Amino acid sequence: MSQEARKVIRAGSAAAAVPTQLYEEARRRLLVNEPMRGDAGQGASTAAALTMGEMDALESVGLSTAPWTVGPKGDPLMRSIADYMALLETSLTTAEAARYLKVDVSRIRQRLRERSLFGIDYDGERRLPRFQFERKQVLPGLRDVISALPEALNPLDVAEWFLSPNPDLELEKFDAPLSPREWLLKGESVDAVVMLAKGFE
Repeated sequence: MSQEARKVIRAGSAAAAVPTQLYEEARRRLLVNEPMRGDAGQGASTAAALTMGEMDALESVGLSTAPWTVGPKGDPLMRSIADYMALLETSLTTAEAARYLKVDVSRIRQRLRERSLFGIDYDGERRLPRFQFERKQVLPGLRDVISALPEALNPLDVAEWFLSPNPDLELEKFDAPLSPREWLLKGESVDAVVMLAKGFE
């Protein structure tokens, strides 16, 4: 487990119990731009990892945040924490993204401000998930898609949406639906993905 992942684990006691296997599987999938979960194609949404304050609030009204008895792999909180750790770990810093795209760091920051790149706030800086890049370039049409997405979305949901097959993105020459990322890489209509992004809740 990397130093970055250890920092996330230290941030909360719930994260310390995350099985390494869950984290490693999510990390492996993100590095090859696959959904973090094998069953993500069914349209499931990933819940946000809870803060200690949110956990206390749930318990104060009688809801339990204890892991499910089916084990950590079946516990949605543990999966969300592992997924979030993996998403942060595999994302690029602004400096890394600038080197990757061969631009100045100020250009990356500008694109984050104007919402033509997607960033995650973490530890005083922004992280840029890898799904938005391919072969040292930004995905075609990404600017329009990112700006169409609602601003308050959970980063896990955004990553999973970009990487998961969508039944509205089908081409006759393929047996299965494509993910928004695959669709854009194949040079298909950006407008089709923008319409889906506008309806994403």
